[in-house]
Formats: sequence, C-alpha cells, structure tokens
Amino acid sequence: MNAKSLPLLVARELKEISEFLKKAIDGTNINLSLQAREDFGFIVSYKKNTDLKFSIVAFRIWNQQVLYSASIVPQNEHTSIDNSKEEVVEMLQADVFVEFSQWVDLLVNYEELAHLNFPGLFQLEKDEMFLKDEPDTFSKEDKILTFCLKSLSVSNFQGIKRATIENLPVDTNWVFLVGENGFGKSTVLQSILLGLHGSKDGSYDFDQNEGSRIKVEYKSDGDNVINDFRSNPLPLSHVAAYGPVRLNMQGSSNVSEVSEKSGTLYSLFKTDGVLLNVEFELIKWVLKKEKRFDLVKRAFLKLVPNLADVRFNSSNDRIEYIEKDVFDGEEQYEPLPFEKIASGFRSILGMAGDMIIRLSNTQREVVNPSDLKGIVIIDELDLHWHPKLQKQIPELFSEVFPNIQFIVSTHSPIPLLGAPKNSVILKVSRTKEEGITIQKVDIDLKTLTPNLLLTSGVFDMDDIFSSQLEDDLTEVRTEDTFEKMEENDDVDKYLKEFEKSNEQFPDELFEPKNK
Repeated sequence: MNAKSLPLLVARELKEISEFLKKAIDGTNINLSLQAREDFGFIVSYKKNTDLKFSIVAFRIWNQQVLYSASIVPQNEHTSIDNSKEEVVEMLQADVFVEFSQWVDLLVNYEELAHLNFPGLFQLEKDEMFLKDEPDTFSKEDKILTFCLKSLSVSNFQGIKRATIENLPVDTNWVFLVGENGFGKSTVLQSILLGLHGSKDGSYDFDQNEGSRIKVEYKSDGDNVINDFRSNPLPLSHVAAYGPVRLNMQGSSNVSEVSEKSGTLYSLFKTDGVLLNVEFELIKWVLKKEKRFDLVKRAFLKLVPNLADVRFNSSNDRIEYIEKDVFDGEEQYEPLPFEKIASGFRSILGMAGDMIIRLSNTQREVVNPSDLKGIVIIDELDLHWHPKLQKQIPELFSEVFPNIQFIVSTHSPIPLLGAPKNSVILKVSRTKEEGITIQKVDIDLKTLTPNLLLTSGVFDMDDIFSSQLEDDLTEVRTEDTFEKMEENDDVDKYLKEFEKSNEQFPDELFEPKNK
C-alpha cells in the first residue's frame, strides 16, 4: 500500500489518523503496538493480549466522504473479550478518533481490574467480619479515654500470618506486650501504628508489601472508628511512637534531619530516629514569658523524681537541669545541659518532650501537658532504667498524662508491678506454623511478686534460681525481702553462738502463759 494507489483524500486522512494514533498511544500507560497492514490500513493491538485490537481494514468513498471499515475487539463495555467477534463496522474519520479513544479507555479499565480474584470478592475477610462497631467494654464509665485502641486485625505483615487483638477496654491507660526476643513484639507495635496512622510518612511508604492487610478499630471522641492502613480513610492524628533508641534529640536548625528522622513512624521502624527538641520550645516560652514553660517544667519534675529544677540560663541561652541528692533530698548538684545528664533521665525527658510537642501540634488549644489526649506507642519501655524507676514509670506517666493511652513492650516484670488497675497484658508468641500470634493474658497483678510474675504464663520462666546454685535446693532463700533474709541470718547466727556457749534456755521460756 502506498499513497499513489490511494485517492488523495484517503491518503491525507490516513496521515492525520496516523498522527492521532501515535499521540494517543504515547499518552497512555498501557502497552500497545501499531503496525501497517499489507493491503490497506493498520492494526493497533494490546501486547498483553493480542486478541484485543483496533484495526482499519478497508475503505470506500460514499457521498464524497471516506467510510473506513473498522474491526474492534472488544466492541464496548457491554461485551466480554471471550464473546467479542471480529465484526466490521463502517465509520468516518472523526468516528475513528472517537472510537479509538473509547477503546483505549476500555483497555485501561481492564488492566486495572485484571488482578482481581473474583471468587474472593464474595468472601468476607476475617478482619472485615470482626472489625465492626462492637459495644465498648470498660470498668468505669468516667474513665473512658477520648482516644484508645479497641481492636487490631493484621495479616501478611512481616512475620505475622494472621493475628488479632479484640475489644480492648476503652478505659485502660496501659497495654503491655510481653514475649521473648524475636517473637515479634516490635512487629505488633508497628502494625498498630500503621493501622492508626497509615503506612506513609511524608513521601516514604513504610510497608511496600502489597499483600499486607492491617485494620484497627479505635475510639475517637465517643465514636468507634475503623481505619485501613492502605487506603487510610480515617487516620488518628493524635499519635506518637518511639523505638528502643530514644536518646538522640534534634540538633539546632537541621531541617532535613527533622523532616526525615522525626516523622511519626520513623523511630519505631529505624534505629537512628531523632526526637523533636523540646528545649527549642522551652527557650521560646521562657523568653515570651508564657506559662507553658512552668507547666512543662512541673511535668518534668514529676517524671524524674531526682530532678530538683529546670531553668533557663540567660548567660549562655541554654536550658539546664539540676539533680538533687537521692538520699538527702535537699542537696543539689551542679547544673547540667541535657547531653550531660544520666541516660535514663535523658530518655524520659527527651521522649516526654517529644510527646508534648508532637501532640500539641495537633491540639493547638491545649496548654497544660496533662490535658493532652492520644495514643503513645513505646518499644522496650524498660530500657535505660533502674528497676526502681521501671516500677514508677507507668504511675508517673499516667499522673502527668492521664488522658493518654500507652501501648508498650517490655522484657522486664518490674513495670508490670507499677501497672495501674485495669491494665491489659498481651502475650506475643511465634511458631513456624502460625507465625506471630497475640493472646490476652488474664492475670491479677495486685498480689504478685517478681518471682511469681517470672514463673507465670506472662514470662514462662521455668528456672529462676542462680546458675551458681548446685543440686541442694534447700539453700535457696524464700524470704520475700532481702531485709527479712538478713533478720533470719542474724537469728541463725545467735542460735549457733548460744549453742556453743553451753548456756541453758531460761525455764520461764517453757512455762505456759497465763490467760
């Protein structure tokens, strides 16, 4: 086929059709090919399925116009590919443009729906079956939190094949995750955070596995809200999360560091997260003489019992921290900058400061930290802290932030000794067959000691004796406190010395007492 064998009108129109086709094909994302037919016309085919095609196969002149014979598969959205037949229809040049554009739109829609498993469309997913507006459970109605997690459904996420948390009490301030190293506590916390916030933080997607499914149900201002982490229709904005590394506070005016490493998700997924620098805000508040400085200072002094004062040093424009003597309580040490105070105290103040800034950014009307509301997730709560402080932490944080729900993981039984009433314990386990699973542990913490906690179903320790102990278990001390053990040792020592002295016990020791 060449121009000389065609009427001039046909050659001119074919040239215009060719230019239109090339532009249309270049402007679409689907994979199309364009080829000339040997005798006349052209064929556009879909490379993924060559049965789908648009071709011009012949022409005729009618009433001084060119009628083109076209074969289109599929013909329209009412005809399936399998039932489409190569029926030839005639159309003018203008109709060729319109019909080709509609054909391309059909292919785009087919490609978008090609991945669907149609039998699966009509099967309820397990999370869709239980993640519904379930009735709230609580112990005290006046203690119901404004924002709190109720349920979680997660599948195909990291080591989780299928796991759920169902209907947590809406008045519980503390949810503790326990489990051995490598069992998936961090993964569960990450899934909760993704469900609440969504997987994207800025331009980065923290879960790029298309097969992952995470949904949460959470309480929000009296409503029960269900959010899917992928479509993210109803994310919770009042949320903060912290991984095990929480000593690095943002340096001065490093904008890229703030945006990249201080995102809501970053710290729980990466080890080099950076805390928002509360000292910038403290300096601003004190210079403007805002009462927020004193309110945050008061919160810090409650959170760190060994802290005597937090003050602004105008001579060097820095915030200083003054510790007090543990035993004396009155004697104070030299003022120190943040980076010089003990790592345990830095961990508390840095994290609390970040919480205050982050939650205040979404609750602009709040001035006092005790009025902030939201959900805070902390991985390895016990890290950096002495057992005394571990026990105090839940009580201290609940006192300073009474309207916040804390969802934390711990390897230590000590924080559980300080757990407020109505706290929830979730045990995370892992097997090759089931993957990571989550089970609620019903246990009354009120009367338990660390030994009982360690040997309970919470921590599953079979042996809590010293590795230096040999076979004689009679040597194991069973007193409840070290002080009681020392008293018993003094009594034993006295009795042995008395026995060596050959003295006699007083007769009155054996006489019956008069009633």
